[in-house]
Amino acid sequence: MTPPPMSTRRTCSPFMKLSVLVFLAMTFSASPLRANGISFTVTSTTLSTTSGGDVVFTGTVTNDTGGDLNASDFFFNFMGYNSAAVTPNQDLGFASDSASLDIPNTMTSPVVALFDVALGAVSAGSTFPIQVQLEDTNNDLSSIVTVDVIVPSGTGGGGTTPTPEPASLLLLGAGLSALAVARRRIAPIR
Repeated sequence: MTPPPMSTRRTCSPFMKLSVLVFLAMTFSASPLRANGISFTVTSTTLSTTSGGDVVFTGTVTNDTGGDLNASDFFFNFMGYNSAAVTPNQDLGFASDSASLDIPNTMTSPVVALFDVALGAVSAGSTFPIQVQLEDTNNDLSSIVTVDVIVPSGTGGGGTTPTPEPASLLLLGAGLSALAVARRRIAPIR
């Protein structure tokens, strides 16, 4: 058998070319963009506690995923926080008020405990921001919400007692000495 001449070429039909293009477009295209399927609202984005204290953030969860979800279908992602001083823990789906909470599609949950934050020994006047994002078992993500845990000044943060500066003690001593001298001069000698 003799091979075909070099000038003979195989051509693809237009249908074959179109099929290959559609396949490539579907394989390498990005997934379509859509609105967030879940969202959550925190009742208060700033809570305060003392050093070593604990705060509970409450709020609601809205389900717009197209299907019913249970509280155990959710989990929180915590980011951008000081892990040496702050320990966030999820309550949604674990706390008694939300353990069996069903959230039908297009509905919003009642106010429940979402997550709590425990602080270590920290200084008074400190603020600890935490970025929080809710995710469900379908990989739907909410927008990121930033919450703050603050330790107000004057709460004795860190378990320390304020110590006066040496200059303050010197001034106090000089004032008391001056009062003693003035009292001696005014008091009649008997």
